[in-house]
Amino acid sequence: MKRLLVALVAGALLGACSVSRPPTEVPVDLPERWVAPPLAHQGSAQALGDWWARFDDPVLSDWIARAQRHSPDIASARAQVFAARAALAGAEAQGRPQANAVAIASRGRTDVNTPLGTTLSGGVQASWAVGLWGEGQGRVDSAQAQQDAAGARWHEARVLVASEVAQLYFGQRLCREQLAVALNDRDSRRVTADSNDVTERAGLTAPAVAALARASAAEGVARWRSQEALCERQVKSIAAITAQPEADVRAQLGGAPDLKAWLASGRVERLLGVNAVPADVLRQRPDVYRAQRELVAASEDVGVARAALRPGLTLQGSVLRNHFSGGGLDFTANSWSIGPITLSLPLLGRGALHASADSAQARYEAAAMAYARTLRQAVAEVEQSLVTLSGLSERLAATETAVAGYSRSFEATEARYRVGFANLNELEEARRLKLNADSSAVALQQERLDAWLQLYVALGGGFDPAAIPATYPGDALNPNASNDAR
Repeated sequence: MKRLLVALVAGALLGACSVSRPPTEVPVDLPERWVAPPLAHQGSAQALGDWWARFDDPVLSDWIARAQRHSPDIASARAQVFAARAALAGAEAQGRPQANAVAIASRGRTDVNTPLGTTLSGGVQASWAVGLWGEGQGRVDSAQAQQDAAGARWHEARVLVASEVAQLYFGQRLCREQLAVALNDRDSRRVTADSNDVTERAGLTAPAVAALARASAAEGVARWRSQEALCERQVKSIAAITAQPEADVRAQLGGAPDLKAWLASGRVERLLGVNAVPADVLRQRPDVYRAQRELVAASEDVGVARAALRPGLTLQGSVLRNHFSGGGLDFTANSWSIGPITLSLPLLGRGALHASADSAQARYEAAAMAYARTLRQAVAEVEQSLVTLSGLSERLAATETAVAGYSRSFEATEARYRVGFANLNELEEARRLKLNADSSAVALQQERLDAWLQLYVALGGGFDPAAIPATYPGDALNPNASNDAR
């Protein structure tokens, strides 16, 4: 027993040692300042829904919730989370002592002094593969990191589905605005063509002029039909992604809040209207978070692979109740044992173990490069979104001025045409300019909403500009700042 205690103490001391592991963080030239949550929306589907509810649009919130429930991408990511949980449970169990209930039956003679008989035994057998070099904890930490990465992938799928639904929703609303522009243009051209048909029959308008008016009216009809088909295709896409009948989609669109009033309320600007973003906010992006956790897992795998080259300790023991009958004997006895205690070192096949360690090191280096690249890509995507939004803000005022000016010009030209002071070419030119201005105004709103949604995805999901100070001393992502300032 003294020797046994000495062996156990030695094993415990050796267990305090561990093999070296590469770092779980790699240096990336990014400033650190604002502490973001581990994941956008705290990785919660409920928090994601609450964030979108701040837009105060029940139709949008309902569609996002429906799409979340029926998305195959989210279901697949969820299955990966459960697989990672199972792997973690297996790694935790592997590092703990194992105990099994056993029942043993045998018949025979164990030596010349023992009569032929039957032995029945029942009890518990235990074993423990002691992780002398921390490989047991390394497996657990690796599995935990993989579970975290799977959870980030799950949340990333939810964020992407929400942004896709929002893009379809706003695209459909603005498509209807474009359809209204095309409808007004079609009707206006039709009135002009009808008027020229009347004057042509009266001999007051040349046939070529009347033909031009009819061609213009036909062009208006074609443009309107093309826009109508686009809107109809969007409705069918919405019905597919939200898994509801098309009639219900149309009914909900009919009861949606007024888009112009909704945009004028400033909700979008309050939620996503930012000019600069602290760089550390990027760490809440699911892909960045996932890449960092995969780096941790790869680092732990290197430690586990290196530990396989070192000695391993295994403890075994049992507690049994035995019954023997045979040769006139019939008795029951208890037995227990501690051991054998096995300390083993791999001798043959070490080349394969070295290769496994080299492979784990290569995977770690690849994960480190992927993590750094993901961070750089995240910076680029956020800055691109900010640049786009900055440019769109400047274009908005110019577009509004253009719409007002071309509308007044068309109205004046139309009035002059009716009294014979302007010809049809002048009217069509004024109409073309007004149509372009009206379409550009709607398209600009679409670009703004798309840019905001791109920023939402680039930031990994929910982001509250109120959490950011008003001043940026140079450690934030700002498209207007120089590279040296950052």
